[in-house]
Amino acid sequence: MASATERKVRNKPLELHPEKVAMVTGSFPDDPCGVGDYTARLSQELARQGIHVCVLTTDLPEIKSLHPSITVCKVVKSWRLYNTFRFVRFLKAMKPDLIHIQYPTRGYRWFLLPNFLPLICWFIFPKLCRIATIHEFTIAHKFRKIGMIFLLLLSNKIIFPDRHEASAVLKWFPWLKGRYTVIPIGANIEPVSNTVSSRRMAEIPYIVYFGFATKSKDVITLFHAFKQLLLHGVQCKLVMITDLSGDDHSVMKELGIEHAITVTGYCTPEQVSFYFTNATACVLPFKDGVSLRRGTFLTALRHGLPVVTTMGENVPEVLKNWENVILTPIGDYQAMSDAILKLFHDPGLRNKISDNARELGKCFSWDNIGLQHVALYSSMLT
Repeated sequence: MASATERKVRNKPLELHPEKVAMVTGSFPDDPCGVGDYTARLSQELARQGIHVCVLTTDLPEIKSLHPSITVCKVVKSWRLYNTFRFVRFLKAMKPDLIHIQYPTRGYRWFLLPNFLPLICWFIFPKLCRIATIHEFTIAHKFRKIGMIFLLLLSNKIIFPDRHEASAVLKWFPWLKGRYTVIPIGANIEPVSNTVSSRRMAEIPYIVYFGFATKSKDVITLFHAFKQLLLHGVQCKLVMITDLSGDDHSVMKELGIEHAITVTGYCTPEQVSFYFTNATACVLPFKDGVSLRRGTFLTALRHGLPVVTTMGENVPEVLKNWENVILTPIGDYQAMSDAILKLFHDPGLRNKISDNARELGKCFSWDNIGLQHVALYSSMLT
Protein backbone atom coordinates (compact mmCIF):
# COMPACT_ATOMS: atom_id res chain seq x y z
CA MET A 1 0.00 0.00 0.00
CA ALA A 2 1.34 3.40 -0.92
CA SER A 3 2.27 5.78 1.88
CA ALA A 4 0.89 9.30 2.12
CA THR A 5 4.18 10.65 0.83
CA GLU A 6 4.10 8.31 -2.17
CA ARG A 7 0.55 9.37 -3.02
CA LYS A 8 1.60 13.02 -2.82
CA VAL A 9 4.43 12.32 -5.24
CA ARG A 10 2.05 10.73 -7.72
CA ASN A 11 -0.88 13.13 -7.47
CA LYS A 12 0.59 16.57 -6.85
CA PRO A 13 3.29 18.44 -8.76
CA LEU A 14 6.07 19.73 -6.53
CA GLU A 15 5.86 23.50 -6.31
CA LEU A 16 8.77 24.25 -4.01
CA HIS A 17 12.28 22.88 -3.68
CA PRO A 18 14.33 23.78 -0.62
CA GLU A 19 17.36 25.73 -1.70
CA LYS A 20 19.78 24.03 0.67
CA VAL A 21 19.64 20.90 2.85
CA ALA A 22 22.17 20.25 5.63
CA MET A 23 22.53 16.45 5.67
CA VAL A 24 24.10 15.33 8.96
CA THR A 25 25.90 11.98 9.14
CA GLY A 26 28.79 10.69 11.20
CA SER A 27 30.01 8.46 8.36
CA PHE A 28 30.37 8.94 4.63
CA PRO A 29 32.32 7.03 1.94
CA ASP A 30 34.97 5.76 2.14
CA ASP A 31 34.41 5.44 5.89
CA PRO A 32 32.74 1.99 6.14
CA CYS A 33 29.14 2.32 7.35
CA GLY A 34 25.86 1.14 5.88
CA VAL A 35 23.98 4.30 6.89
CA GLY A 36 26.86 6.41 5.56
CA ASP A 37 26.63 4.64 2.20
CA TYR A 38 22.86 5.15 2.20
CA THR A 39 23.31 8.86 2.94
CA ALA A 40 25.73 9.21 0.03
CA ARG A 41 23.28 7.59 -2.40
CA LEU A 42 20.37 9.66 -1.09
CA SER A 43 22.37 12.90 -1.31
CA GLN A 44 23.41 12.15 -4.89
CA GLU A 45 19.82 11.40 -5.88
CA LEU A 46 18.52 14.58 -4.21
CA ALA A 47 21.17 16.59 -6.05
CA ARG A 48 20.08 14.97 -9.31
CA GLN A 49 16.53 16.14 -8.57
CA GLY A 50 17.63 19.73 -8.03
CA ILE A 51 18.31 19.92 -4.29
CA HIS A 52 21.48 21.64 -3.04
CA VAL A 53 22.82 19.12 -0.52
CA CYS A 54 25.61 19.96 1.91
CA VAL A 55 26.78 16.92 3.87
CA LEU A 56 28.03 17.72 7.38
CA THR A 57 30.19 14.87 8.59
CA THR A 58 33.22 13.81 10.60
CA ASP A 59 36.71 15.09 9.87
CA LEU A 60 38.28 11.74 8.93
CA PRO A 61 40.98 11.15 6.28
CA GLU A 62 39.03 8.27 4.70
CA ILE A 63 36.01 10.47 3.96
CA LYS A 64 36.26 11.96 0.49
CA SER A 65 35.68 15.69 0.22
CA LEU A 66 35.33 15.85 -3.55
CA HIS A 67 31.98 14.77 -4.98
CA PRO A 68 30.68 15.97 -8.35
CA SER A 69 27.12 16.85 -7.31
CA ILE A 70 27.16 17.50 -3.55
CA THR A 71 29.18 19.51 -1.04
CA VAL A 72 30.92 17.52 1.71
CA CYS A 73 32.07 19.45 4.78
CA LYS A 74 34.12 17.78 7.50
CA VAL A 75 32.77 19.76 10.41
CA VAL A 76 33.96 18.05 13.61
CA LYS A 77 36.67 15.58 14.55
CA SER A 78 34.33 13.93 17.04
CA TRP A 79 30.66 14.25 18.00
CA ARG A 80 31.31 15.10 21.63
CA LEU A 81 29.13 17.82 23.10
CA TYR A 82 32.06 20.22 23.43
CA ASN A 83 32.03 20.53 19.62
CA THR A 84 28.53 22.07 19.76
CA PHE A 85 29.69 25.65 19.22
CA ARG A 86 31.87 24.65 16.27
CA PHE A 87 28.89 22.92 14.65
CA VAL A 88 26.58 25.88 15.38
CA ARG A 89 29.04 28.36 13.85
CA PHE A 90 29.21 26.28 10.70
CA LEU A 91 25.44 25.94 10.49
CA LYS A 92 24.98 29.68 11.00
CA ALA A 93 27.39 30.43 8.14
CA MET A 94 25.76 27.83 5.89
CA LYS A 95 22.17 29.11 6.37
CA PRO A 96 20.34 25.94 5.30
CA ASP A 97 16.60 25.76 4.74
CA LEU A 98 16.38 22.38 6.41
CA ILE A 99 18.54 20.07 8.54
CA HIS A 100 18.21 16.32 8.03
CA ILE A 101 19.90 14.07 10.61
CA GLN A 102 20.74 10.43 9.81
CA TYR A 103 20.87 8.33 12.98
CA PRO A 104 22.71 6.24 14.02
CA THR A 105 26.00 6.00 12.14
CA ARG A 106 29.27 4.35 13.12
CA GLY A 107 31.02 7.72 12.94
CA TYR A 108 28.99 9.17 15.82
CA ARG A 109 30.25 6.38 18.07
CA TRP A 110 28.53 6.83 21.45
CA PHE A 111 28.88 10.61 21.53
CA LEU A 112 25.78 12.71 22.19
CA LEU A 113 25.98 15.75 19.91
CA PRO A 114 23.78 14.15 17.18
CA ASN A 115 21.13 13.30 19.80
CA PHE A 116 20.98 16.92 20.98
CA LEU A 117 21.00 18.56 17.53
CA PRO A 118 17.19 18.99 17.34
CA LEU A 119 17.23 20.65 20.77
CA ILE A 120 20.17 22.87 19.80
CA CYS A 121 18.54 23.89 16.51
CA TRP A 122 15.17 24.47 18.20
CA PHE A 123 16.83 26.83 20.67
CA ILE A 124 19.28 28.67 18.35
CA PHE A 125 17.57 28.34 14.93
CA PRO A 126 13.84 28.10 15.79
CA LYS A 127 12.74 28.60 12.18
CA LEU A 128 15.01 25.87 10.80
CA CYS A 129 13.02 22.78 9.78
CA ARG A 130 14.31 19.64 11.54
CA ILE A 131 13.99 16.12 10.09
CA ALA A 132 15.54 12.90 11.45
CA THR A 133 15.75 9.47 9.85
CA ILE A 134 15.91 6.72 12.50
CA HIS A 135 17.40 3.56 11.01
CA GLU A 136 17.89 0.97 13.76
CA PHE A 137 15.58 1.58 16.71
CA THR A 138 14.51 -2.06 17.09
CA ILE A 139 18.04 -3.38 17.59
CA ALA A 140 19.32 -0.46 19.67
CA HIS A 141 20.22 -0.92 23.34
CA LYS A 142 17.57 0.46 25.71
CA PHE A 143 19.90 3.25 26.83
CA ARG A 144 20.44 4.30 23.21
CA LYS A 145 16.67 4.26 22.70
CA ILE A 146 16.26 6.60 25.66
CA GLY A 147 19.06 8.73 24.24
CA MET A 148 17.00 9.31 21.08
CA ILE A 149 14.33 11.27 22.98
CA PHE A 150 15.35 14.72 21.68
CA LEU A 151 15.69 13.37 18.13
CA LEU A 152 12.16 12.01 18.34
CA LEU A 153 10.46 14.80 20.30
CA LEU A 154 12.02 17.91 18.76
CA SER A 155 12.30 16.92 15.11
CA ASN A 156 9.46 18.32 13.01
CA LYS A 157 9.25 15.04 11.13
CA ILE A 158 10.64 11.53 11.68
CA ILE A 159 11.40 9.16 8.80
CA PHE A 160 11.48 5.38 9.35
CA PRO A 161 12.77 2.86 6.78
CA ASP A 162 9.85 0.47 7.31
CA ARG A 163 6.60 0.14 9.26
CA HIS A 164 8.06 -2.33 11.74
CA GLU A 165 10.57 0.28 12.90
CA ALA A 166 7.79 2.87 13.18
CA SER A 167 5.61 0.52 15.25
CA ALA A 168 8.50 -0.22 17.61
CA VAL A 169 9.09 3.50 18.23
CA LEU A 170 5.38 4.19 18.80
CA LYS A 171 5.35 1.61 21.60
CA TRP A 172 7.92 3.74 23.41
CA PHE A 173 6.71 7.17 22.28
CA PRO A 174 3.00 6.86 21.32
CA TRP A 175 2.56 10.64 21.07
CA LEU A 176 4.66 10.63 17.87
CA LYS A 177 1.71 9.29 15.88
CA GLY A 178 1.03 11.65 13.00
CA ARG A 179 4.55 13.11 13.05
CA TYR A 180 6.31 10.37 11.12
CA THR A 181 6.41 8.91 7.65
CA VAL A 182 7.85 5.73 6.13
CA ILE A 183 10.30 5.99 3.23
CA PRO A 184 12.17 2.79 2.34
CA ILE A 185 15.90 2.67 1.96
CA GLY A 186 17.46 1.59 -1.31
CA ALA A 187 20.32 -0.66 -2.29
CA ASN A 188 23.61 0.96 -1.37
CA ILE A 189 25.21 -0.58 -4.45
CA GLU A 190 23.52 -0.82 -7.84
CA PRO A 191 24.52 -3.38 -10.49
CA VAL A 192 27.45 -2.20 -12.60
CA SER A 193 26.63 -2.56 -16.28
CA ASN A 194 30.11 -3.44 -17.53
CA THR A 195 30.77 -6.28 -15.10
CA VAL A 196 30.64 -9.97 -16.08
CA SER A 197 27.00 -10.95 -16.48
CA SER A 198 27.10 -14.74 -16.34
CA ARG A 199 27.30 -16.43 -12.96
CA ARG A 200 28.86 -19.41 -14.71
CA MET A 201 32.00 -17.42 -15.46
CA ALA A 202 33.51 -18.22 -12.04
CA GLU A 203 35.96 -21.16 -12.20
CA ILE A 204 34.69 -22.40 -8.83
CA PRO A 205 31.09 -21.55 -7.88
CA TYR A 206 30.80 -19.42 -4.77
CA ILE A 207 28.29 -18.01 -2.34
CA VAL A 208 28.72 -14.51 -0.97
CA TYR A 209 28.25 -12.74 2.35
CA PHE A 210 28.19 -8.93 2.42
CA GLY A 211 28.13 -6.50 5.34
CA PHE A 212 29.80 -5.85 8.65
CA ALA A 213 30.31 -8.99 10.75
CA THR A 214 28.76 -7.38 13.83
CA LYS A 215 26.87 -8.96 16.73
CA SER A 216 23.62 -8.66 14.76
CA LYS A 217 25.02 -10.96 12.05
CA ASP A 218 25.45 -14.66 12.81
CA VAL A 219 28.53 -15.46 10.74
CA ILE A 220 29.30 -18.48 12.97
CA THR A 221 26.08 -20.16 11.84
CA LEU A 222 27.11 -19.37 8.25
CA PHE A 223 30.49 -21.05 8.81
CA HIS A 224 28.80 -24.21 10.13
CA ALA A 225 26.36 -24.22 7.20
CA PHE A 226 29.23 -23.83 4.76
CA LYS A 227 31.07 -26.76 6.35
CA GLN A 228 27.98 -28.92 5.75
CA LEU A 229 28.09 -27.97 2.07
CA LEU A 230 31.69 -29.12 1.82
CA LEU A 231 30.84 -32.37 3.65
CA HIS A 232 28.13 -32.99 1.02
CA GLY A 233 30.85 -32.81 -1.63
CA VAL A 234 29.80 -29.44 -3.07
CA GLN A 235 32.75 -27.77 -4.76
CA CYS A 236 32.31 -24.12 -3.90
CA LYS A 237 33.86 -21.20 -2.10
CA LEU A 238 32.53 -18.66 0.37
CA VAL A 239 33.41 -15.03 -0.35
CA MET A 240 33.10 -12.79 2.72
CA ILE A 241 32.91 -9.15 1.60
CA THR A 242 33.82 -7.81 5.02
CA ASP A 243 36.54 -7.78 7.65
CA LEU A 244 36.56 -10.56 10.24
CA SER A 245 37.78 -10.61 13.82
CA GLY A 246 40.50 -12.88 15.14
CA ASP A 247 37.83 -14.99 16.85
CA ASP A 248 36.01 -15.47 13.53
CA HIS A 249 39.23 -16.62 11.87
CA SER A 250 39.81 -19.04 14.77
CA VAL A 251 36.37 -20.61 14.24
CA MET A 252 37.09 -20.99 10.51
CA LYS A 253 40.34 -22.74 11.34
CA GLU A 254 38.73 -25.03 13.94
CA LEU A 255 36.08 -26.08 11.41
CA GLY A 256 38.71 -26.77 8.77
CA ILE A 257 37.10 -24.48 6.19
CA GLU A 258 39.65 -21.67 6.08
CA HIS A 259 41.06 -22.88 2.76
CA ALA A 260 37.69 -22.44 1.02
CA ILE A 261 36.89 -18.94 2.31
CA THR A 262 38.02 -15.64 0.81
CA VAL A 263 37.85 -12.59 3.09
CA THR A 264 38.04 -9.50 0.89
CA GLY A 265 38.05 -6.66 3.43
CA TYR A 266 36.67 -3.35 2.18
CA CYS A 267 35.64 -3.36 -1.49
CA THR A 268 34.65 -0.58 -3.86
CA PRO A 269 31.04 -0.59 -5.13
CA GLU A 270 32.29 -1.88 -8.49
CA GLN A 271 34.06 -4.79 -6.81
CA VAL A 272 31.01 -5.63 -4.70
CA SER A 273 28.82 -5.61 -7.81
CA PHE A 274 31.27 -7.94 -9.56
CA TYR A 275 31.15 -10.45 -6.69
CA PHE A 276 27.34 -10.28 -6.57
CA THR A 277 26.89 -10.62 -10.31
CA ASN A 278 28.98 -13.79 -10.51
CA ALA A 279 27.84 -15.51 -7.29
CA THR A 280 25.47 -18.45 -7.08
CA ALA A 281 23.69 -17.16 -3.98
CA CYS A 282 23.95 -14.64 -1.16
CA VAL A 283 23.67 -15.77 2.47
CA LEU A 284 22.70 -13.18 5.12
CA PRO A 285 22.26 -14.66 8.62
CA PHE A 286 20.65 -11.82 10.58
CA LYS A 287 20.20 -12.62 14.28
CA ASP A 288 16.92 -10.67 14.39
CA GLY A 289 15.70 -11.80 10.98
CA VAL A 290 15.63 -10.12 7.60
CA SER A 291 13.93 -6.75 7.12
CA LEU A 292 13.62 -4.11 4.41
CA ARG A 293 15.94 -1.76 6.32
CA ARG A 294 18.88 -4.03 5.47
CA GLY A 295 20.78 -2.35 2.63
CA THR A 296 22.86 -5.48 2.05
CA PHE A 297 19.70 -7.50 1.44
CA LEU A 298 18.32 -4.88 -0.95
CA THR A 299 21.65 -4.85 -2.81
CA ALA A 300 21.30 -8.59 -3.40
CA LEU A 301 17.71 -8.11 -4.65
CA ARG A 302 18.80 -5.39 -7.08
CA HIS A 303 21.42 -7.79 -8.48
CA GLY A 304 18.81 -10.54 -8.92
CA LEU A 305 20.78 -12.78 -6.59
CA PRO A 306 18.97 -15.59 -4.74
CA VAL A 307 19.18 -14.84 -1.01
CA VAL A 308 19.17 -17.34 1.83
CA THR A 309 18.48 -15.44 5.03
CA THR A 310 16.82 -15.76 8.43
CA MET A 311 13.19 -15.48 9.46
CA GLY A 312 12.44 -13.21 12.43
CA GLU A 313 9.16 -12.38 14.15
CA ASN A 314 8.14 -9.74 11.60
CA VAL A 315 8.78 -10.91 8.06
CA PRO A 316 7.81 -8.19 5.53
CA GLU A 317 4.70 -9.21 3.58
CA VAL A 318 6.44 -8.75 0.22
CA LEU A 319 8.92 -11.52 1.03
CA LYS A 320 7.58 -14.88 -0.16
CA ASN A 321 9.49 -17.94 1.03
CA TRP A 322 10.87 -20.06 -1.84
CA GLU A 323 9.50 -17.52 -4.33
CA ASN A 324 11.68 -14.39 -4.07
CA VAL A 325 13.79 -15.36 -1.06
CA ILE A 326 14.61 -18.42 1.07
CA LEU A 327 13.92 -18.01 4.78
CA THR A 328 15.48 -20.28 7.41
CA PRO A 329 15.14 -20.33 11.21
CA ILE A 330 17.60 -18.12 13.09
CA GLY A 331 20.65 -20.10 14.23
CA ASP A 332 19.74 -23.27 12.27
CA TYR A 333 22.85 -24.01 10.22
CA GLN A 334 21.44 -27.31 8.94
CA ALA A 335 18.37 -25.62 7.43
CA MET A 336 20.61 -22.94 5.95
CA SER A 337 22.92 -25.54 4.44
CA ASP A 338 19.98 -27.52 3.01
CA ALA A 339 18.58 -24.37 1.37
CA ILE A 340 21.91 -23.49 -0.25
CA LEU A 341 22.28 -27.10 -1.40
CA LYS A 342 18.89 -26.95 -3.16
CA LEU A 343 19.96 -23.79 -5.00
CA PHE A 344 23.11 -25.52 -6.24
CA HIS A 345 21.23 -28.62 -7.39
CA ASP A 346 18.10 -26.98 -8.87
CA PRO A 347 18.81 -24.40 -11.62
CA GLY A 348 15.07 -23.89 -12.17
CA LEU A 349 14.55 -22.90 -8.54
CA ARG A 350 17.63 -20.69 -8.66
CA ASN A 351 16.42 -18.86 -11.77
CA LYS A 352 12.87 -18.43 -10.41
CA ILE A 353 14.06 -16.86 -7.16
CA SER A 354 16.59 -14.76 -9.06
CA ASP A 355 13.96 -13.34 -11.43
CA ASN A 356 11.47 -12.65 -8.63
CA ALA A 357 14.15 -11.04 -6.46
CA ARG A 358 15.15 -8.70 -9.29
CA GLU A 359 11.49 -7.75 -9.83
CA LEU A 360 11.01 -7.01 -6.12
CA GLY A 361 14.21 -4.97 -6.12
CA LYS A 362 12.62 -2.50 -8.55
CA CYS A 363 10.39 -1.27 -5.70
CA PHE A 364 13.45 0.19 -4.00
CA SER A 365 14.70 2.44 -6.77
CA TRP A 366 16.57 5.58 -5.75
CA ASP A 367 14.50 7.67 -8.14
CA ASN A 368 11.33 6.97 -6.15
CA ILE A 369 13.09 7.35 -2.79
CA GLY A 370 14.42 10.74 -3.88
CA LEU A 371 10.98 11.87 -5.04
CA GLN A 372 9.45 10.97 -1.68
CA HIS A 373 12.11 12.97 0.17
CA VAL A 374 11.65 16.00 -2.09
CA ALA A 375 7.89 15.85 -1.54
CA LEU A 376 8.41 15.72 2.22
CA TYR A 377 10.90 18.59 2.21
CA SER A 378 8.57 20.74 0.13
CA SER A 379 5.58 20.02 2.37
CA MET A 380 7.59 21.02 5.45
CA LEU A 381 8.65 24.36 3.96
CA THR A 382 5.27 25.55 2.67
